[in-house]
Amino acid sequence: MKRILLASASIVAFAGAAAAEVTFSGDATLGYNDTDNALVGDDNIGFYWDASVDVTLSQALDNGLTATATFGLNVADNNLGESTESSDYVLSLTSDTAGLYFGNTEFAAVTHWTGAGEMDNDGFSEEDGETVLRGDLTYGGVNASVSYAIDTAGVGVDTSDQLQQLSFGVDGTFGTFSFAFAYQEEALPEYAGAGGDFNGNEIIGVSVNTSVAGADIRVAYASDETAGENSIGLSATYPFGPVTIGAYYVLESADDTDAYGVTAEYVSGPLAISASYEIDQEDDGTSNQTEDWELTGSYEVGNGITAYAGVVDAGDDYYVSALMTLGDGASLLVSYVTTGDTENGDDETGPNDYQTGA
Repeated sequence: MKRILLASASIVAFAGAAAAEVTFSGDATLGYNDTDNALVGDDNIGFYWDASVDVTLSQALDNGLTATATFGLNVADNNLGESTESSDYVLSLTSDTAGLYFGNTEFAAVTHWTGAGEMDNDGFSEEDGETVLRGDLTYGGVNASVSYAIDTAGVGVDTSDQLQQLSFGVDGTFGTFSFAFAYQEEALPEYAGAGGDFNGNEIIGVSVNTSVAGADIRVAYASDETAGENSIGLSATYPFGPVTIGAYYVLESADDTDAYGVTAEYVSGPLAISASYEIDQEDDGTSNQTEDWELTGSYEVGNGITAYAGVVDAGDDYYVSALMTLGDGASLLVSYVTTGDTENGDDETGPNDYQTGA
């Protein structure tokens, strides 16, 4: 009888040691938005609320690897929890120098790419609901990744084309120079699992960064091989005292589409002010140029209160707001936003993604 009890105890102890550590975090929002326009994109009208829980399962293995799974549970979204949906699932196996990731994780090319200014031809695919398989490796100051999008529509049907758009990225630092290289192949036209930030074109990009006389300078080249267009960008930032000045110029192969811009930031104690001006190409696929400028500022009043104000989108939108931290992760936000494009407005105005209205 004693032997049976001992054996049972050993089995329970082993199972407990092998079980993954589970941690939870979450957030909940209750708000009210006063607006007289029903066509405000993703903005809310009247009372709105949401709640979500983030779950992490993690286990350190005997061979130095760590297995982790993360996902989110959307508990409520303008309902009282009638249905719960999961999102952002990622399963990973990692060590100090390598990692394998599967799920809603980022593509390899965009993970490592850094451009110079607003380049039109460095539009590497960004994860937007796709299922991605990515491997990472770090060695000798160089970080590299390779990834594929997984066409889940082919599961159980035909796996010959299930791997979509090879993506590769690498970056590193040697002395005073750093570099980035990124590549993605052209995706098959029948790939149906792509989100809005997926770009099916073949793209190559390379950039180099260094410091000269206190200025941070980057030169970048990107080529959209599918479209037959390329961009050459030069950007620089220079700090002196509480002010940082930045500028960029991008030479585009398409006629009359060069982009350029300047920025200025001032930070001193509780006060921060920034201004920017740029000329860039419209996002409608044409060669039309657009002018944009903004002036924003913030001031830490004290007692956990920070005030914000700004004029953005070339003067079409402006906002004023106050954010009060209540401690332990809670906060209270009050804002007022007026936007000139009420039919396409969204909750992305200002530093805290303010909604149109009060």
